[in-house]
This record gives sequence, structure tokens and C-alpha cells, in this order.
Amino acid sequence: MKTSVVLLAVLSAACVILLVQNPSTSAQDGASSQPTKTIVGDLLDVDRDLYIVRGERGEIHVEATYTTEVTEEFAYGDRIKAVVLMNNKALKIERAGPDDVSGVTENQPVAAKSPDARRENNGQTAEPSVQPKQPESKTIVGDLLEIDRDLYIVRGERGEIHIEATYTTEVTEEFTYGDRIKAVVLMNNKALKIERAGPDDVPGITVHDVAASPNPDQDQGQASSSGGESTTQDVAPSTVGQGDESRVVEGQVLMVDGDFYVLRGEMGEIRVERTAETKMTEDFQFGDFIKATVTPNDQALTIERLAP
Repeated sequence: MKTSVVLLAVLSAACVILLVQNPSTSAQDGASSQPTKTIVGDLLDVDRDLYIVRGERGEIHVEATYTTEVTEEFAYGDRIKAVVLMNNKALKIERAGPDDVSGVTENQPVAAKSPDARRENNGQTAEPSVQPKQPESKTIVGDLLEIDRDLYIVRGERGEIHIEATYTTEVTEEFTYGDRIKAVVLMNNKALKIERAGPDDVPGITVHDVAASPNPDQDQGQASSSGGESTTQDVAPSTVGQGDESRVVEGQVLMVDGDFYVLRGEMGEIRVERTAETKMTEDFQFGDFIKATVTPNDQALTIERLAP
């Protein structure tokens, strides 16, 4: 009788353990199926569970949860790499390697092939897929806010942009606050050239895309159609943050600096300039939530209180 009671207790305990483990396993499977992105950047601050990273267009807030894998303790200035969900909740935070380029990259999920597809491809050579190349450089045009040693801090569309000058950077002249500059930089914001922007240079970031490399069969087909001579096509750059259309920005007022409203936006600090033509519903101050319609150079057309 005692043996039966002990056996029943053991089976009950095993059932409880399985019931507890199954929901967590399902949750992990659900999390792994969600889209993710990788954030690489310099750490500005650690505020409890928030890792504040310097992004290309302002601050990026990475939230660590009780399930986040943090490989070590990090401090200001450390360069970290975080794999996060789309809401910036971190799955893993580790120290960035020398080959990790600063920025935000969306991680594309790899779809598993079905058993039928595996059987069809068994014993056959898979066709080479087209692998898109990463952009190699970009052009940044903006107003200079500050020069801190080798860093040129420029007003961007969604906050400050930090451009690093190295010993190989070609700097055409000395610049000061308020100058509009044009910088050709690598994707990690290390500058190749910094010069004064021309009257036709619109503030913003232009990414110079590189054409995807086709598979060898396409290369041979193109060569035969052109009489054995290869041709090179010019790739038009894709433009980010440029154009004649206005946009709407929202955020909380962090500071009022003369004619500038510094806002905390979704992706970092935003600077909005008030001009004589700006239509304002009222005067705003620190802590107010506002909505502004601005031009590509961050000059406000309208500023109004953001409805709760």
C-alpha cells in the first residue's frame, strides 16, 4: 500500500513539472518565430533594465527582461550587439565584435524546407541564390552642431548624427557651429570626406546601394548577349529623409533652446526649428507633448499640443 502511495505521488509530481514546462516551451517557440533585429552601437547609459545605445539617428532604447541573455556587465562607451524583438525587448546582449557594423539590421527568418522539397532536391545541386550586397557608403548632409575632437555632430532628421573623422579623412576646411556640411561616410559613420554642402544639397542621408550579384548562369547569358563583353550598370542611390514633402513628428519637449524645440521621439532626440512662418497654437515648455509638421530641413510649419 505504501509503495502504491509513493508511486502515485511521484507520477503526480511528474505531471506538475510537465504542465509547468510546456507553457514556457510554447512561449519560447512563439518568441523564436517572431521577427527580430540586431542593434550594434556604443552604449550611452544603463538605466535599470534599459540599455541606451547611440544610433545612427539618435538614441535607441533596448529593454532587458528576465529572459534576456546578458553575457557580461557593460558600462558607458562599450560597443554592444543586441538581438531584439521588434518592440526592442532584448533576447541577447553581448559585446560587439570588430566585424560588427554599427546600425540596425532586420534578421530575415529562414523558412525550413518541407520533407517533399528535401526529397526533390536530394542528390541535386541547388541553384545559387542571389545574395544582395550590403551598402558600402552613404552621404550625410546636415547642419553642424558641435565638433568634439574627431566627432562632427550633425543635426539629423530624427536626432543627432555622429560622424567620426579619422587620419585618412579628407577635410576640405575648418568648420564651425552652424555650417552645413556634406560627408561621405562608411556604414559605421567613419568619414571618407567632409566638405561644405552646396546650395543644391538637401539635408538627409543618401545610402549608396550596391547591385545584387546575379548567379553565374545570368552572368554567362549577359556576356553572350553582349558579344562576350561585360557591361556595368550605374546604380541609382536610394535617398532617405529627402524630398519636398513635409512630415509629422511627435514627442515630449525636453528643452526649449531659442527657436529650437528638442523633443524625445520614438527613436531618439528630434530638433524642431520654429520660424516666423510657423503656426503655433500656444507656447510650449518642458514636459509638454507636441505634434509638429516640419519640412525636410526640420523647420516647423505648424506646432500644436498632442492629444492624449
